[in-house]
Amino acid sequence: MENNKRDKDLTSAEEQALFSKLEFSYAKSKDDVWADLDDLIENNSSETEPVKEGRVIRMNWVSMSIAASMVLLLSYGLFARFYTKTVTVGAGEFISHVLPDGSQVHLNAASTIKYAPYWWKFDRKVKLDGEAFFEVEKGERFAVYSSLGVTEVLGTKFNIYARGLDYEVFCETGKVGVSNKFSDQVVLLPGESVKLNIEKLEKEDSNAEKEAILAWRNNEFNYNTTRLSKVFADFERQYNITIELEDPSIANEEHTGVMKRPEKAVDALELILPNYNLSSTKRGKTYLIKRK
Repeated sequence: MENNKRDKDLTSAEEQALFSKLEFSYAKSKDDVWADLDDLIENNSSETEPVKEGRVIRMNWVSMSIAASMVLLLSYGLFARFYTKTVTVGAGEFISHVLPDGSQVHLNAASTIKYAPYWWKFDRKVKLDGEAFFEVEKGERFAVYSSLGVTEVLGTKFNIYARGLDYEVFCETGKVGVSNKFSDQVVLLPGESVKLNIEKLEKEDSNAEKEAILAWRNNEFNYNTTRLSKVFADFERQYNITIELEDPSIANEEHTGVMKRPEKAVDALELILPNYNLSSTKRGKTYLIKRK
Protein backbone atom coordinates (compact mmCIF):
# COMPACT_ATOMS: atom_id res chain seq x y z
CA MET A 1 0.00 0.00 0.00
CA GLU A 2 2.86 2.35 0.93
CA ASN A 3 4.57 1.89 -2.43
CA ASN A 4 1.32 2.64 -4.25
CA LYS A 5 1.07 5.97 -2.49
CA ARG A 6 4.59 6.99 -3.56
CA ASP A 7 3.81 6.27 -7.21
CA LYS A 8 0.84 8.60 -7.55
CA ASP A 9 0.85 10.57 -10.84
CA LEU A 10 0.96 14.37 -10.60
CA THR A 11 0.43 17.17 -13.08
CA SER A 12 2.83 20.15 -13.27
CA ALA A 13 0.33 22.28 -11.32
CA GLU A 14 0.00 19.64 -8.68
CA GLU A 15 3.79 19.29 -8.41
CA GLN A 16 4.20 23.05 -7.92
CA ALA A 17 1.54 23.07 -5.22
CA LEU A 18 3.04 20.05 -3.55
CA PHE A 19 6.65 21.22 -3.49
CA SER A 20 5.67 24.66 -2.19
CA LYS A 21 4.53 22.85 0.95
CA LEU A 22 7.61 20.68 1.40
CA GLU A 23 9.77 21.36 4.45
CA PHE A 24 12.53 18.85 5.18
CA SER A 25 14.22 18.48 8.53
CA TYR A 26 17.68 16.94 8.62
CA ALA A 27 16.77 15.52 12.03
CA LYS A 28 14.05 13.32 10.51
CA SER A 29 14.59 9.72 9.48
CA LYS A 30 14.05 8.49 5.94
CA ASP A 31 10.76 6.85 6.94
CA ASP A 32 9.56 10.12 8.52
CA VAL A 33 10.32 12.03 5.34
CA TRP A 34 8.41 9.52 3.22
CA ALA A 35 5.46 9.72 5.64
CA ASP A 36 5.40 13.51 5.26
CA LEU A 37 5.45 13.16 1.47
CA ASP A 38 2.56 10.66 1.57
CA ASP A 39 0.46 13.03 3.68
CA LEU A 40 1.16 15.94 1.34
CA ILE A 41 0.19 13.89 -1.71
CA GLU A 42 -3.08 12.77 -0.05
CA ASN A 43 -3.98 16.32 0.96
CA ASN A 44 -2.99 17.75 -2.40
CA SER A 45 -5.13 15.25 -4.36
CA SER A 46 -8.32 16.60 -2.77
CA GLU A 47 -7.49 20.19 -3.81
CA THR A 48 -6.72 19.58 -7.49
CA GLU A 49 -8.42 18.26 -10.59
CA PRO A 50 -8.15 14.60 -11.58
CA VAL A 51 -4.96 13.63 -13.35
CA LYS A 52 -5.22 13.74 -17.13
CA GLU A 53 -4.01 10.80 -19.15
CA GLY A 54 -0.81 11.27 -21.12
CA ARG A 55 0.80 13.56 -18.46
CA VAL A 56 2.63 10.99 -16.29
CA ILE A 57 5.44 12.25 -14.05
CA ARG A 58 6.35 10.05 -11.11
CA MET A 59 7.77 11.28 -7.79
CA ASN A 60 10.92 9.14 -8.11
CA TRP A 61 12.38 11.71 -10.52
CA VAL A 62 13.21 13.85 -7.46
CA SER A 63 15.40 11.17 -5.96
CA MET A 64 16.98 10.46 -9.31
CA SER A 65 17.78 14.15 -9.87
CA ILE A 66 19.35 14.48 -6.42
CA ALA A 67 21.39 11.33 -6.92
CA ALA A 68 22.55 12.49 -10.35
CA SER A 69 23.58 15.88 -8.94
CA MET A 70 25.52 14.24 -6.14
CA VAL A 71 27.32 11.98 -8.62
CA LEU A 72 28.26 15.00 -10.76
CA LEU A 73 29.52 16.95 -7.75
CA LEU A 74 31.51 13.98 -6.50
CA SER A 75 32.99 13.37 -9.95
CA TYR A 76 34.02 17.01 -10.32
CA GLY A 77 35.48 17.04 -6.83
CA LEU A 78 37.59 13.97 -7.53
CA PHE A 79 38.68 15.39 -10.89
CA ALA A 80 39.65 18.74 -9.30
CA ARG A 81 41.48 17.03 -6.46
CA PHE A 82 43.55 14.57 -8.46
CA TYR A 83 44.03 16.21 -11.87
CA THR A 84 47.59 17.56 -12.11
CA LYS A 85 49.31 19.86 -14.56
CA THR A 86 52.93 19.12 -15.43
CA VAL A 87 55.39 21.75 -16.65
CA THR A 88 58.71 20.39 -17.93
CA VAL A 89 61.75 22.33 -19.08
CA GLY A 90 64.17 20.51 -21.33
CA ALA A 91 67.94 20.72 -21.28
CA GLY A 92 69.19 24.06 -22.53
CA GLU A 93 65.85 25.79 -21.81
CA PHE A 94 64.51 28.25 -19.25
CA ILE A 95 60.89 29.24 -18.73
CA SER A 96 58.69 31.16 -16.31
CA HIS A 97 55.30 29.75 -15.35
CA VAL A 98 52.41 31.54 -13.61
CA LEU A 99 50.46 29.52 -11.03
CA PRO A 100 46.67 29.96 -10.53
CA ASP A 101 47.07 32.57 -7.76
CA GLY A 102 49.58 34.68 -9.71
CA SER A 103 52.67 33.20 -8.03
CA GLN A 104 55.53 32.70 -10.47
CA VAL A 105 57.94 29.82 -10.91
CA HIS A 106 61.14 30.34 -12.90
CA LEU A 107 62.45 26.93 -13.97
CA ASN A 108 66.08 26.15 -14.65
CA ALA A 109 67.05 23.70 -17.39
CA ALA A 110 66.01 20.03 -17.03
CA SER A 111 63.43 20.72 -14.32
CA THR A 112 59.80 19.72 -13.76
CA ILE A 113 56.93 20.90 -11.57
CA LYS A 114 53.50 19.37 -10.98
CA TYR A 115 50.43 20.87 -9.28
CA ALA A 116 46.63 20.57 -9.12
CA PRO A 117 45.24 23.73 -10.83
CA TYR A 118 41.55 23.11 -10.02
CA TRP A 119 42.32 22.37 -6.35
CA TRP A 120 44.74 25.26 -5.99
CA LYS A 121 42.54 27.55 -3.89
CA PHE A 122 42.21 24.73 -1.34
CA ASP A 123 45.84 23.61 -1.31
CA ARG A 124 48.76 25.57 -2.80
CA LYS A 125 51.15 22.69 -3.34
CA VAL A 126 53.86 22.14 -5.98
CA LYS A 127 56.05 19.11 -6.58
CA LEU A 128 59.53 19.98 -7.89
CA ASP A 129 62.25 17.91 -9.50
CA GLY A 130 65.20 20.07 -10.51
CA GLU A 131 65.83 23.74 -9.73
CA ALA A 132 63.43 26.67 -9.59
CA PHE A 133 63.09 30.17 -8.20
CA PHE A 134 59.69 30.96 -6.67
CA GLU A 135 57.95 34.32 -6.25
CA VAL A 136 54.96 33.52 -4.05
CA GLU A 137 51.87 35.69 -3.68
CA LYS A 138 50.71 36.18 -0.11
CA GLY A 139 47.93 33.89 1.01
CA GLU A 140 47.43 30.55 2.66
CA ARG A 141 50.20 27.99 3.14
CA PHE A 142 52.33 27.42 0.02
CA ALA A 143 54.40 24.23 -0.06
CA VAL A 144 56.99 22.86 -2.46
CA TYR A 145 57.60 19.12 -2.24
CA SER A 146 60.76 17.39 -3.42
CA SER A 147 61.95 13.84 -2.85
CA LEU A 148 64.23 14.92 0.00
CA GLY A 149 62.36 17.77 1.66
CA VAL A 150 59.46 20.19 1.94
CA THR A 151 59.64 24.00 1.82
CA GLU A 152 56.70 26.02 3.23
CA VAL A 153 55.99 29.76 2.98
CA LEU A 154 53.19 32.33 3.09
CA GLY A 155 54.66 34.88 0.70
CA THR A 156 58.31 35.25 -0.23
CA LYS A 157 61.04 34.65 -2.82
CA PHE A 158 63.30 31.62 -2.61
CA ASN A 159 65.38 29.20 -4.66
CA ILE A 160 65.27 25.40 -4.43
CA TYR A 161 67.85 23.00 -5.84
CA ALA A 162 66.59 19.42 -5.72
CA ARG A 163 68.50 17.04 -7.96
CA GLY A 164 69.30 13.46 -7.06
CA LEU A 165 70.70 13.40 -3.52
CA ASP A 166 71.34 17.17 -3.45
CA TYR A 167 68.81 19.44 -1.75
CA GLU A 168 69.38 23.14 -1.05
CA VAL A 169 67.02 26.03 -0.27
CA PHE A 170 67.96 29.72 -0.32
CA CYS A 171 65.65 32.44 1.05
CA GLU A 172 65.90 35.81 -0.68
CA THR A 173 62.96 37.59 1.01
CA GLY A 174 60.36 36.74 3.65
CA LYS A 175 60.58 33.60 5.78
CA VAL A 176 60.88 29.98 4.69
CA GLY A 177 60.35 26.77 6.64
CA VAL A 178 62.24 23.67 5.47
CA SER A 179 61.81 20.10 6.69
CA ASN A 180 62.92 16.66 5.55
CA LYS A 181 61.69 13.10 5.94
CA PHE A 182 63.87 12.68 9.03
CA SER A 183 61.80 15.37 10.84
CA ASP A 184 64.52 18.02 10.83
CA GLN A 185 62.99 21.52 10.69
CA VAL A 186 64.77 24.79 9.88
CA VAL A 187 63.42 28.35 9.49
CA LEU A 188 65.27 30.57 7.01
CA LEU A 189 65.37 34.36 7.04
CA PRO A 190 66.52 36.54 4.11
CA GLY A 191 70.05 35.68 3.03
CA GLU A 192 70.08 32.28 4.74
CA SER A 193 70.21 28.86 3.15
CA VAL A 194 70.10 25.22 4.19
CA LYS A 195 71.66 22.13 2.65
CA LEU A 196 70.95 18.47 3.20
CA ASN A 197 74.15 16.80 4.37
CA ILE A 198 73.51 13.03 4.29
CA GLU A 199 70.40 12.97 6.53
CA LYS A 200 70.76 16.31 8.33
CA LEU A 201 69.72 19.82 7.34
CA GLU A 202 72.58 22.28 7.91
CA LYS A 203 71.76 25.99 8.00
CA GLU A 204 74.21 28.69 6.94
CA ASP A 205 74.38 32.38 6.09
CA SER A 206 74.56 32.43 2.30
CA ASN A 207 74.64 36.18 1.62
CA ALA A 208 78.23 35.69 0.49
CA GLU A 209 77.12 32.87 -1.84
CA LYS A 210 73.94 34.52 -3.07
CA GLU A 211 75.48 35.40 -6.44
CA ALA A 212 76.59 31.81 -6.96
CA ILE A 213 73.24 30.32 -5.95
CA LEU A 214 71.25 32.63 -8.22
CA ALA A 215 73.82 32.74 -11.05
CA TRP A 216 71.53 30.77 -13.38
CA ARG A 217 68.91 33.51 -12.99
CA ASN A 218 71.51 36.05 -14.16
CA ASN A 219 72.64 33.96 -17.15
CA GLU A 220 75.97 33.22 -15.48
CA PHE A 221 78.18 30.37 -14.30
CA ASN A 222 79.54 31.09 -10.81
CA TYR A 223 81.79 28.56 -9.07
CA ASN A 224 83.83 28.60 -5.87
CA THR A 225 86.10 25.57 -5.42
CA THR A 226 83.51 23.50 -7.26
CA ARG A 227 84.41 20.05 -8.56
CA LEU A 228 84.52 19.74 -12.34
CA SER A 229 81.97 16.94 -12.12
CA LYS A 230 79.42 19.56 -10.97
CA VAL A 231 80.59 22.09 -13.59
CA PHE A 232 80.25 19.55 -16.41
CA ALA A 233 76.83 18.45 -15.11
CA ASP A 234 75.69 22.08 -15.35
CA PHE A 235 77.03 22.31 -18.90
CA GLU A 236 75.14 19.17 -19.88
CA ARG A 237 71.84 20.62 -18.63
CA GLN A 238 72.39 24.12 -19.99
CA TYR A 239 73.51 23.04 -23.46
CA ASN A 240 71.72 19.70 -23.85
CA ILE A 241 74.96 17.81 -24.44
CA THR A 242 76.76 14.78 -23.02
CA ILE A 243 80.24 15.03 -21.52
CA GLU A 244 82.46 11.97 -21.16
CA LEU A 245 85.78 11.88 -19.28
CA GLU A 246 88.68 9.86 -20.67
CA ASP A 247 90.24 9.94 -17.19
CA PRO A 248 87.70 9.72 -14.30
CA SER A 249 90.08 11.61 -12.00
CA ILE A 250 89.34 14.79 -14.00
CA ALA A 251 86.01 14.98 -12.20
CA ASN A 252 87.78 15.70 -8.89
CA GLU A 253 89.54 18.84 -10.12
CA GLU A 254 88.13 22.04 -8.55
CA HIS A 255 87.19 25.22 -10.37
CA THR A 256 86.68 28.80 -9.19
CA GLY A 257 85.46 31.59 -11.44
CA VAL A 258 82.54 33.65 -12.75
CA MET A 259 81.61 33.98 -16.40
CA LYS A 260 78.65 34.97 -18.52
CA ARG A 261 77.02 31.91 -20.04
CA PRO A 262 78.29 31.56 -23.64
CA GLU A 263 75.74 30.76 -26.31
CA LYS A 264 77.54 27.59 -27.40
CA ALA A 265 78.83 24.66 -25.35
CA VAL A 266 82.20 24.60 -27.10
CA ASP A 267 82.83 28.20 -26.05
CA ALA A 268 81.97 27.41 -22.42
CA LEU A 269 84.36 24.46 -22.43
CA GLU A 270 87.14 26.56 -23.93
CA LEU A 271 86.85 28.94 -20.98
CA ILE A 272 87.42 26.08 -18.53
CA LEU A 273 89.57 23.33 -20.05
CA PRO A 274 92.86 25.20 -20.73
CA ASN A 275 93.19 25.96 -17.02
CA TYR A 276 93.54 22.22 -16.34
CA ASN A 277 95.53 21.27 -19.43
CA LEU A 278 92.48 19.57 -20.88
CA SER A 279 91.02 19.41 -24.38
CA SER A 280 87.77 18.21 -25.92
CA THR A 281 86.76 16.21 -28.97
CA LYS A 282 83.20 16.51 -30.28
CA ARG A 283 81.21 13.58 -31.62
CA GLY A 284 77.66 14.66 -32.42
CA LYS A 285 76.27 16.04 -29.15
CA THR A 286 78.93 14.27 -27.05
CA TYR A 287 82.18 15.91 -25.90
CA LEU A 288 85.07 13.70 -24.84
CA ILE A 289 87.30 15.46 -22.30
CA LYS A 290 90.91 14.27 -22.08
CA ARG A 291 94.25 15.44 -20.79
CA LYS A 292 96.71 16.92 -23.26
